[in-house]
Amino acid sequence: MKLRYLAVLLGLGMATGVMPLGVYAQTPTPEPDMVAPDVEIESETEVEAEAEPEEAEPGLTAIGAYNQGVERYNSRDYEAALAAFDMAIEKDPTLAGAYLYRGLIYADQNNYDRALIDLNQALDLDPDNANALFARGSVYYRQGNSTEAQADFNAALEANPDAVDAYLYRGLIDSQQGRNDLALEDFSTAIELDPDNPSAYVLRGFALERVNNYSDAVADFSRAIELQGDLPRAYMGRGVAYYQLGLYDAALDDLNQAVRLDSSMARAYLNRSYVYYRQGRPTRALQDLDRAIELNPDLTEAYMSRGTIRAAQDNLGGAQQDFARVLQLNPDSAMAYKQKGDALLQAGDATAAIADYTEALILDPAYASAFKARGDARLSTGDVFGAIDDYSQALEAQPDYLEAYSARGAAYLQVNQAQDAYQDLTQAIVSAPNSADPKLFYNRGVVRARLGDDAGARRDFEQAAQLYLQQGEAAGYRQTLNQMSQL
Repeated sequence: MKLRYLAVLLGLGMATGVMPLGVYAQTPTPEPDMVAPDVEIESETEVEAEAEPEEAEPGLTAIGAYNQGVERYNSRDYEAALAAFDMAIEKDPTLAGAYLYRGLIYADQNNYDRALIDLNQALDLDPDNANALFARGSVYYRQGNSTEAQADFNAALEANPDAVDAYLYRGLIDSQQGRNDLALEDFSTAIELDPDNPSAYVLRGFALERVNNYSDAVADFSRAIELQGDLPRAYMGRGVAYYQLGLYDAALDDLNQAVRLDSSMARAYLNRSYVYYRQGRPTRALQDLDRAIELNPDLTEAYMSRGTIRAAQDNLGGAQQDFARVLQLNPDSAMAYKQKGDALLQAGDATAAIADYTEALILDPAYASAFKARGDARLSTGDVFGAIDDYSQALEAQPDYLEAYSARGAAYLQVNQAQDAYQDLTQAIVSAPNSADPKLFYNRGVVRARLGDDAGARRDFEQAAQLYLQQGEAAGYRQTLNQMSQL
C-alpha cells in the first residue's frame, strides 16, 4: 500500500515569502513613485512514500525512518523530522525523498546553502522530480538568483504542467523583470488550474496594476477577498487600484481594513498616506508615513513622500534630512537628488541645489525636470546663459515641456534676445491656450513692445492684468498697468 503525504509548502522553500512586485500607488511627489505590497503563496504538493510508516524503535529501516520523518514534518515537528531524515539517509543514501524533505527543512531555517546541497542530491538521484525542481527554484529565488530559479520552474513545469506554484513563481520573476504580459499569462494559467486559489488572484491583481488595468485588478482582488476574507494584501492591492481610479473613499476603506488585519504592514500605512494627502489631509499622511518608517526604517518611498510633504509645509530642514536618508539607502536615486535640490533652492541655497541637480543629471541624463530646476537655480545666481542652456537641454529631453519654454523665454528677455523670447513665450501660450499664468502674457507683452508691436503688447498686457486681478496679485496688476501706460 502506498501512502500519500500532503506537504504544506508555505515557508518551507516551496512557496513565496516576501515578493516586491512593483509599483502601485502614487506618491505626492511631482513624479509618481509606486510601491508594491508583499505577497505570500500558500500551496500543497503531494510527496509519496513507499511503505507504511513504522514506529521509532531500534533497527528502524530507511523507509520506516523516512515515513516517520514525513509524519513529523506534516505535524510541524521539524527538529524531529530532521533527525528522522538524517537516519533514513544514513541507512539508504539513495533515498531521494529524504534529501528533498531535509532540504525543505533547511530552507525553512534559512540555511539555503545546506538546503541546496540536499536538493541537488535529490535531483541527482531523481532528475525529473517536479517537487525537488520547484523546491530548488524557490531557494534560488530567495537568494535573489532569478536566472537559476526560472530555469528550475521551467523544468518543474515540463515535468508537471499542472504545478500551480511554479506558474506563480515564474510569473513573479517575469513581473519583477518587467515582462508583464508573460506574468499575466502565467497567473491566468494558475487560476485556470486552481480557480479557488486566492493568492493567484492577488498576484494577478498586482500584475494588472503594473499595466494600469485597475478595473480588472479590482475584480481580481475582490475575488481573492471572496475566497479568503482576511487577506490584508488583497485589501491593500484593491485600495491602491481604487486610488488610481480616483475612488478615494473606497481606497481609504480598503487600506483601513488592511491595517486592521495586519497593523505591522508598513506598506499599508505608506499607501494610505497617499490617499490622505490626495484628500487634503497632510497631517494624517505624515502620521502614516512616520508609522511606516517606524515599522520599516529602510522604506525609501516613505522618506521620499515625507520629504515632499515637509517641503510643501516649509519644513525644509526635515525635507532635506528625508531626501538625504533616501540617498543613504539608494545612492543612485536621481529623484532624491532632484527633490533635495528643490528643498535647498527653496531654502535659498542655490549653489548647493545646483550641485544636487547635477548629481541627478549624472544619474539620469534625460531628466528634463532636473535640467529645468537647475536652470532656475542658475538664473537665481545671475547665470542667465547657463540657465538658458539648461532650459534648452530640458526641451531636448522633453520637447513639449511648456514650463521650460516659458522659463527660457523669460531668460531670453533678460539678455535682450527679443525674437527668441517671443518664439518661446508664444510656444508656451499656444500649447496651453487656457493658461492662467499672468507672467507668461506679461513677458510676451514686454517682448512685443520691444519689437514694436504695440497692439499685440496691449492685448497681452490686458490679459495679464485680468489674470493678476483674478488671482489677487495687486503688485503684478499695478506693474502691468504701468507697462500699458508706456505704450
